[in-house]
Amino acid sequence: MTTDAPARRTWRDAAATRVLGSAFGWFSGALAITLLFQAVRALADLGGYCARGGPFEIAVECTDAIVAFTPGSILGGLVAVFIGSALAQGFGVSMLAFAWPALFVSLAVTFFRSFVLFGDLSGLLIGIMFVVMGLAPLVLMLRAAPQRMLLGRVDAQGRPFWEAHPARPHALSLRAPSAPGENHPSAGDWMLALGTAIVPALGGIWLGLVWFGSVAGA
Repeated sequence: MTTDAPARRTWRDAAATRVLGSAFGWFSGALAITLLFQAVRALADLGGYCARGGPFEIAVECTDAIVAFTPGSILGGLVAVFIGSALAQGFGVSMLAFAWPALFVSLAVTFFRSFVLFGDLSGLLIGIMFVVMGLAPLVLMLRAAPQRMLLGRVDAQGRPFWEAHPARPHALSLRAPSAPGENHPSAGDWMLALGTAIVPALGGIWLGLVWFGSVAGA
């Protein structure tokens, strides 16, 4: 009589990997979006355009902070969110679901600011468009899978959660959602999932404000 050998567990199966992956993604994503928001706002204060270097005469020169953070925050944010999501493996608040709305709504604030301060009507129109572009996908995903967006598909140990309202496909789904499990989420599961999103995100926002301010004021 033979018995099946237990599945070999690796570092990716550890609870710490999922928790730290979620925390890393939220911290890095919030940092990147904060830096990009600050850079776009600084660019708007210069009139919406600037340049640096090259053989031509430059009317408005970009600041060091704009040059330093604009490209890096975009690429770095994308990489960080995908790495964090890959490590979290379905644990915690969905980074991919909230990163897009956070990016577009934060940029919309910059356009609304231009409208309020400078009377730029195009800023109002673009701001409204960005809010719709950011929130519409989030509404679709929250309606289709509210628990998975806010708690995650699995707990820190990788056990699939039971769902009172199982996730269903939506307009942006790439494949049908996996079936829920029998692991009823506890208050501790909710606290851990939300905590590993909110606390690191606040830390990323704080660091982004301080970092951009230090470079802009140098």
